[in-house]
This record gives sequence, structure tokens and C-alpha cells, in this order.
Amino acid sequence: MNGFTKNGFYELIYKNERFSFLQYIRKDVICDVCYITLKNVITGETMTFDKSEVRGLKIAGEEANAS
Repeated sequence: MNGFTKNGFYELIYKNERFSFLQYIRKDVICDVCYITLKNVITGETMTFDKSEVRGLKIAGEEANAS
């Protein structure tokens, strides 16, 4: 998950739920837990995900990679 760029949209599978149209905001490590924060550019909703629960992540239009 170190390959985030400021450009492009991401698709993410988190706890068996798919999220699309996400834009990278930031990565945080709190008490040895890594979190990534992404924003849905359609709804404006900002979401933070525990990296250990992410099952797939890809740039929109590419193949998904397991974390």
C-alpha cells in the first residue's frame, strides 16, 4: 500500500464490501495499527480503513492486488 499517488481513483475491498471512486487522503500509524484514509469523490464521504482488514486494492481500471 505504499504505491498511493495523488492522482487516480482507487477501488477497495474491505470486510467483503467494495468501495469505488476513492481518492487517497493519508496514511496513519496509531498504536502500531496502520490506517488509510480515502475520500469518495462522488458522495464526498471520507472513510478510514484498518489496513489489516483490506482484502483488495487497485487503481480504477487495473487488476486488484491483495494487501
